[in-house]
Amino acid sequence: MLIIEKRAFNLLQYLLNDRNFSVSKAMDLLGCTKRQIEYDVGKINELLKENEIELIRLSKGKFLIHKETISKVSRLNLPPQKFAVNGENKIWIICIQIFCTREPLGLNHFIINLQSSKNTILCDLKKIAKIGRQYKVELKYSRKQGYYFEGDPVKIRSLVLLAIINLKDNFLCKKLMSLAVSDGSYEAVFEEAKGKTEALIKEFNLPVMKEYLIQVIYFISLLPYHFRSIAYLPVSIHETTWNQLPLYAAVTAFYESLTFHLPEEEVDYLFVLLLSTVIGDKMYSRLYSQESVFLQELCQSLINRFEVITGTEVQAKTGISENMLMHLHLACFRLKYGIPVVNPALKQVKKEYGEVFDICRLVLEPFGDYLDCLIPEDEIAYIALYFMTVMELPDQEKIRKRAIIVCQNGIASSVMMKNQLKKIFPEIHFADTCNAEEFQEIPPETYDMVFSTTEGICVPAEKHLFLSSPILTVEERIVISEAVYSSVFGIKSEAGITVHSILEIVEKYAVIHDQKGLWGDLKNLLQKRYKKEEIGREGLPVIKDLLTKETILFASRVNTWEEAIRLGAKPLLENGSITNEYINAMIGNVKGFGPYIVICPYVAIPHAQSQAGVHRLGMSFLKLEEEVCVLDNPQKPVKVFITLAAIDNHTHLRALAQLSNILTNEDTREQLLACSSVEDVMELIDMEEA
Repeated sequence: MLIIEKRAFNLLQYLLNDRNFSVSKAMDLLGCTKRQIEYDVGKINELLKENEIELIRLSKGKFLIHKETISKVSRLNLPPQKFAVNGENKIWIICIQIFCTREPLGLNHFIINLQSSKNTILCDLKKIAKIGRQYKVELKYSRKQGYYFEGDPVKIRSLVLLAIINLKDNFLCKKLMSLAVSDGSYEAVFEEAKGKTEALIKEFNLPVMKEYLIQVIYFISLLPYHFRSIAYLPVSIHETTWNQLPLYAAVTAFYESLTFHLPEEEVDYLFVLLLSTVIGDKMYSRLYSQESVFLQELCQSLINRFEVITGTEVQAKTGISENMLMHLHLACFRLKYGIPVVNPALKQVKKEYGEVFDICRLVLEPFGDYLDCLIPEDEIAYIALYFMTVMELPDQEKIRKRAIIVCQNGIASSVMMKNQLKKIFPEIHFADTCNAEEFQEIPPETYDMVFSTTEGICVPAEKHLFLSSPILTVEERIVISEAVYSSVFGIKSEAGITVHSILEIVEKYAVIHDQKGLWGDLKNLLQKRYKKEEIGREGLPVIKDLLTKETILFASRVNTWEEAIRLGAKPLLENGSITNEYINAMIGNVKGFGPYIVICPYVAIPHAQSQAGVHRLGMSFLKLEEEVCVLDNPQKPVKVFITLAAIDNHTHLRALAQLSNILTNEDTREQLLACSSVEDVMELIDMEEA
């Protein structure tokens, strides 16, 4: 039989497990170029041809693979030694090996086991040590123990959970785990853990996030190996309130039913892991009633804080508050017990909604103070998803069609998916998102089409079903746009133009010498419409455009906080950006709603609604030598007043995001408070620009 190379073998394994596997995902997971993928497909096809199996084809960034090809290849006796660990996966495999090993692991073990060079392994170990320090876990080595983790057992488990999170989306995850524990019994242990965990979920009808549940199952399947390891450390996290819950008793019974032995202390950690996957706040409210009341107040406070910082009014507060509260309960629980989360939308949120993300970092400071920790960027991005909905412009077009979004990946991913689809199809009305179970209860007459992340959805024949990723790439946006406009509206695309339609016309009148090159250029041309937002955002004013020498003031002292607001707004009044009515409205808001304008120590952002008297976008800066207390409240002293005059919900966001970056960094915030001249402020702004 023809022998294929390691990378091609790994690609084949991915394709056998997912027929919807894309070229872009293959490039990402295998760490190679598109040309290398095409080369590997060629090598795979040589193997298929030798065995008289239908070949794999590439089209529009997708692999086209026949069902029979999958079944026939599965029956081929492909040598297992061709399987190899690539890229970043090695780091996470080493973490799990150290966590589970029953014998001292030295450098040579990793070199042989992972088929890597000494320098590569040393580099990987340095990366693990760096990641570990973020969790207050030290990677150590001794001749007696080999490599081992030192630190709080909960923190060590957090690091291992992070490894699982980074491996779980890999279609070869079970093989990678089996390789990590070096035990042929692993798959049987995994299947037992999976079956019994899913039975427990079904028994209690728990609304869980499946993307998190699978990582819990993988962790449970590692526990018998960790328990027998030379580095086993028990956890001690029990809370007496758990004893009253039927779910805790069920987890205890679950633990006792496992054929592999675990220490009793593991029941508590299994309970925490399982609870971290549950959607909704009812369970958390029963467990932590006082904390739940606080989080309700905090949730409202965060929304108010967002309004203050952005100078906008949040619409539909009740809906956003309810969804955010559910997430805050879950986030609070995760952060309390060190359960990491990797937000798949993080990069896209920072890229497409960077201003809202930076502002949310500042908005969430009280949440971090409550938990006595820095809020991870992954959690910040989830909260940003909720606020993104209120930053959308109202639909201008008449609603013609109604759509339901079915997403199994949790509330935050659903919000992200809905936001993207709304931008692609502004003429479609998107109802609230739901999961597969909730969808079955929705009357068919209330929708015209369904966008779903999973294939297992039963939709009436007269309705349209479109499969979609929670996070759409530019290429995927084009594909789904073509599909919707063609099948629902009867046109090729929103503009009536697609790569296919252009090629069909060109082929009628000309000979195409480089079809692949032409296809790529046309695709890039059509993709530009999906990048308008980014281009538009580049044109938004930055903080340097708004805070100039003319709008920066210094004063030794003022008699009252009202005088401070009037003085701080004076440059905007003089240049015609605002009216006196706007200044009165700012003062009236503070008297009516309290000292909400104080958003961090010694800094306030006075503002009011644009209708109160804003002519154009503006921002001014006032620094006082002597602090003044807002509403004469000694707990709200202020030295810096940054007056904001916004004309809409969007134009000022980029400048405000830069200001948020200055205020969330303790060093730059201290520098801002220490500024004694216009030049000092301008220099700090220049540093932020850089």
